[in-house]
Formats: sequence, structure tokens, C-alpha cells
Amino acid sequence: MQTNGTTPSFTAVKSERAYRQVVGQFQAQLRAGNLQPGDKLPPEREMALQFGVGRNSIREALRELHLLGLVDSRHGEGTFVAAPSPETIAMPFRAVIELSSTASDSVMEFRRTVEPGVAALAAKNLTDEGAELLRAALVDFEEAVREHRPDVESVDARFHLMTGRVTGNPTVIGVHSALYSLMKDFRSHLDRSSYEPTDRVVAGHRRIFDAIVARDERLAANAMRDHLDDVTDAIN
Repeated sequence: MQTNGTTPSFTAVKSERAYRQVVGQFQAQLRAGNLQPGDKLPPEREMALQFGVGRNSIREALRELHLLGLVDSRHGEGTFVAAPSPETIAMPFRAVIELSSTASDSVMEFRRTVEPGVAALAAKNLTDEGAELLRAALVDFEEAVREHRPDVESVDARFHLMTGRVTGNPTVIGVHSALYSLMKDFRSHLDRSSYEPTDRVVAGHRRIFDAIVARDERLAANAMRDHLDDVTDAIN
């Protein structure tokens, strides 16, 4: 196995739900740092011998690891440990959102649980550089609305993503980015009539920005909460 760090040590697994145990060991080696993004995994035959299972179990395990965004199969080259990204982090949850009959309500409820706290942390940790980045994202959004640009939805999302980025917290940034990757398709449910310069959904961005740059954590959280309530009304 080609690795960038310590060679992972796998052990034989029991036959019952063997592929699940293979997945579990793989995840444990990732957490331990013995597997790194870009590492090439051995051929199926060799992995089957290492784990003491059949090749079908290895195929099932690799299929699940791929669905989790943890490995990447390259035609003619082999299977590699994948680099984490917002898209891969969100991948296991995408089907839940797409198949749920209550997706709109549940997603918005989740956003109201998470994003006010992100806005409050942004206000607490904001730097001068972060304020300029957030200002640029707001200006771009307001221009997109005024000009009725076709990319207004993605620019809307970019402003929200920036509120996470200016927290300076790597965990918040990663999870928040994954959340917005997950909602990429969901955002199409927002009524485009809400993207009018006088609409309260659009005005909500300005209130969020003003509260964050004022370094007012409580006001930032409340502004985000009010904004998400307006978005919910626009969807429904």
C-alpha cells in the first residue's frame, strides 16, 4: 500500500456483515492518520487476504466508502483515499433530504438551529479582513438582485458561506460549507420573486451584515434567525 505516513495495520474480520467491519477499520485508520488523502489502496485480492474476507465483501466495503466520499476510484489507476470536501461530507445526507417528503420544513428547522450560532460566532471573531470579505459578498449579492442576474441563488449562498468563513473556526467552516453543499439543489425551492430589492428576504442580508460588523453577537444571531423565518415564509 502506498501511503504518505505510517502503514495502516488491518486485522481479519468476522464473516457476519464483514464489509461493515472493513469500513469501520478503514475509518479508524483514517482517524489515526495512517491513511492520508492520495494514498493508493491495494488491489481487491490483496485487501481480501489482509482482512480475511471474500472479494465480494471488499467490493461492498469499497462501494460504501465511495458513497461516504472516503475513496475515489480512478479508471485504470486504482482506488485512492479521497481528500475531504464539503461535497463529500454532505454526500451521505443528500439522499435523506431528496427523499424526505418534509425536506423543506426539516432543512429550515435545522438551519434555524445552526446558523444563528454561526452568525454570533462570526460577530465575535470578526477581523478587519473578514469584514471586507463579508462586505464584498453582500455587495455582490445586492448587485445580483438589482440586475436580476441568473446566478443570484449561488451568490445568495456565497454570502451565507462567508458568514461561516469569517468565524475563523475550521470546524465551523467545514461543517457550514457541507451544509450549503447539501442545500445546493434545495435552494431552487426559494421563490425567485423573493429576490427583489425591496423584499424582506433580501433586506435580511443587510441586517445580518450590519450586526456582524458591529461585533454584536446577540443581534447577529437574532438577525439570522429573523432572516431564516422570512426565507421559510417565502418557501411556503
